[in-house]
Amino acid sequence: MSSAFNPPKTMSQDDVRRVADVRRNVWTAGIGGGVAGVFLGSTGWLGLRHLGKLPKQIKTPNHYALITMGTGALFSFLCSLAAGKNSVQRIGDVFTRGARTPFDDEDVRERYPSSAALHANKADVEDTEARRSRLRATLAKRTPPTPAPDADEAKYGFAPKPPDK
Repeated sequence: MSSAFNPPKTMSQDDVRRVADVRRNVWTAGIGGGVAGVFLGSTGWLGLRHLGKLPKQIKTPNHYALITMGTGALFSFLCSLAAGKNSVQRIGDVFTRGARTPFDDEDVRERYPSSAALHANKADVEDTEARRSRLRATLAKRTPPTPAPDADEAKYGFAPKPPDK
């Protein structure tokens, strides 16, 4: 029988247990949040209907089911998210243990030489700089057209609206 989680050799039994505890916490918080959301959604909808605070458009049984299931899903997601964020602090060191960079292996360094990538990138940068300097020179030669002085424009900073024809 194989388990669903096959830990790498860099993880100790304590690490495996801590990861399993975090997974369990996320699942149980999600289920608890889903139950609480279903309860809150259904009682909230029924209570608002009883008080007459619901608009006429959402008084149907279809809306009741939608609101009940929607609040259940929302609370389930939020509780799972909160439990995961709170308990991931306990396993933060597990992720970095035994980590290697992509270029640690010798064969990877041979297949992807960094010098070729640097030279290609340098040529792209030089080409981009040349295009930018040409664009700057072209824009510097242009002068914006000067509008004819108008009384309104000089006084208010804008020209009057042309008359409709």
